[in-house]
Amino acid sequence: MDPFVTAECLRQRDAIIEEWFQRVSKRPVARSLSRQSILNNMPGLIDQIIDALGRVQVRHGVLDIPRKIAEEHGESRLRLGYGLTELGEEYNSLRAAFLGVLDSAGIVLNNAAASTLHGAIDQAHRAGVEHYIQRREEQLRDRQSDFLARLVHDFRSPLSTILASAELIRREESSAKGAPKNLDRIERATRRLLLLIEGQLATEAALAGNLQYQEEEVGLSQVTEDVLAILQPRADEKGIRLQEDVPGGILLRTDRLLLGQVLQNLVDNALKYTAVGTVWVRASETGSGVRITVEDTGRGIAPDLLSAIFDMYRRSEHISPGRGVGLAVVKTIVSCLGGTLLAESELGKGSRFSVCLPRSHSVPT
Repeated sequence: MDPFVTAECLRQRDAIIEEWFQRVSKRPVARSLSRQSILNNMPGLIDQIIDALGRVQVRHGVLDIPRKIAEEHGESRLRLGYGLTELGEEYNSLRAAFLGVLDSAGIVLNNAAASTLHGAIDQAHRAGVEHYIQRREEQLRDRQSDFLARLVHDFRSPLSTILASAELIRREESSAKGAPKNLDRIERATRRLLLLIEGQLATEAALAGNLQYQEEEVGLSQVTEDVLAILQPRADEKGIRLQEDVPGGILLRTDRLLLGQVLQNLVDNALKYTAVGTVWVRASETGSGVRITVEDTGRGIAPDLLSAIFDMYRRSEHISPGRGVGLAVVKTIVSCLGGTLLAESELGKGSRFSVCLPRSHSVPT
């Protein structure tokens, strides 16, 4: 590598960083991110590339980029929700930034120098992508484990209810007076299980973009009752009060399953980020439909994260792997139901999610 080219890269280091930033910050995936989040590991990575270029001339063409910073960059992009395409575009922008700054300085690379520069960037790119893929696969396994653990946990209570009620019905002394009550318990527990199973199917369908809509008349208070019955054990474990204020006469022509999944995800999310206090589910009729709110007394969401919480491909400290998709699914389902979704929050005071739905909604066939 020409020592003069290496020296010029070192002299123009800050210009290369700024040129790269200007290129990548305009892409959709980065528009809502801060400058610090976008730059992230890139200055250190650029320093490593320049250092490697200098070492090539001493070590007779042996090019070696340490993997650590490139791997950290790949992992940070995964946390921010970048796809492999966006990650690759960042390295293409890095090439363009190096070449553009050098060209502006009047430096034309010969074939050997260009090959060395591209080789250094290729090594960094490869290390970042390999680590990105490795961490993504680990997150997928974690999500699957989390789902199975939560499924077993959620199924245990209604299944225990069904088994206990069935045993009581079998006893002769319960056949006269206790049977109707125990049959009611079995029915409620079975409905909870059905909602859990179909809810997971709805989540997977939303993630795959293949939601099925079945319109029927739905009593909002009944759906709310079913959802809160599923989540009550989780609330009890955390010592959180679950409260509802849903008038019994609110009827909608909508999809019962999808509406239940919206409520379940929102209440589950509220419980997750509330350490103490209350989670409220409220509903009221509006001129054009119904407004449903889920409000908590949890830790709240930072203002700069509110724009990202419904994005399936974004992550933040507020959205943990495997559960971040819950809010993205809510947004997808609410749109399918013909409604709108709004998030309001204040750090340290809690969050409020509002769903506005029409009284009747039909999906064109």
